[in-house]
Amino acid sequence: MSERVPERFRADVVRRIGHGGEATVYELAGGRALRVYHGAPHGAGEIAAFYRAIASATTSFALPEILEQGEEDGIFYSVDRLIPGRPLHELMPQLGGDERALALASYTDAAFEIASLPLVRDAYGEFMRDGDSIRAATWSAYLLARMHRSLEQSPWLRDDVPALDAIVVALTTRILALTPRPQALVHGDYFPGNVLISDELAVAGVIDFGPLTVIGDQWLDLASAVIFLEVTRPGYMPADTEFVRQRLVARVGAELLGTITTYRGWYALRFSPYRDDDPNLYARCVGSLISVGGELGV
Repeated sequence: MSERVPERFRADVVRRIGHGGEATVYELAGGRALRVYHGAPHGAGEIAAFYRAIASATTSFALPEILEQGEEDGIFYSVDRLIPGRPLHELMPQLGGDERALALASYTDAAFEIASLPLVRDAYGEFMRDGDSIRAATWSAYLLARMHRSLEQSPWLRDDVPALDAIVVALTTRILALTPRPQALVHGDYFPGNVLISDELAVAGVIDFGPLTVIGDQWLDLASAVIFLEVTRPGYMPADTEFVRQRLVARVGAELLGTITTYRGWYALRFSPYRDDDPNLYARCVGSLISVGGELGV
């Protein structure tokens, strides 16, 4: 067990169930989960308030609920209600055939339900970023503002992506041309690591709403269900992308395919400032931008 687990929780730790860039998560006795942050949490109070605001929503899967937050000996933590299930990315190496199709179908369909959650803000954009939130009067204005903020924070990107300026111009044109859609809550980080799967291979819960959660276009979550699926390793197969993409298009139409390309480029710029924190993520950003540039004829 990590020495960073606060002393009063140590006797209740059952096992470690997750580790990410912001926190390590442990299962506790009594149907609880302990989230131990690596540093001071970003927007912890706002996230707790957000979970309370969506608690009354009716979805086919469970939503997070924070029971307690605090700090002990310089260690920040939260105690959440434990949602039974395993992250899809852990299951993917073990699933094949009909079982794999069943899990991926549920993963795809659950992405549509996020938009049914209550809107908690009027403006487009972010609301859980510790004073760094960007909001705008329109969805395209938000996307462009965050894109340019990320470019300012990534001066090294121009050295690694020679056609960067032309790609940014092409993405700007496509963002301004996006079809307006009803304002919706968007998870912003919808991928197999944040989707818990039951023993019946259905989505049991969606977790880790946070700084990437925005008010905007539901199709951002649909696109991320494809985009972030591709970086789920080990276990990912190219056929997974085609399966999810076809299932999404069957519901909303082929226009989504072009939107996925636009959002793939936007996400690559969005995450490019994290080069030093996560070199592998940055390498994927560079690769995605070069790939998107090719698709856009740059």
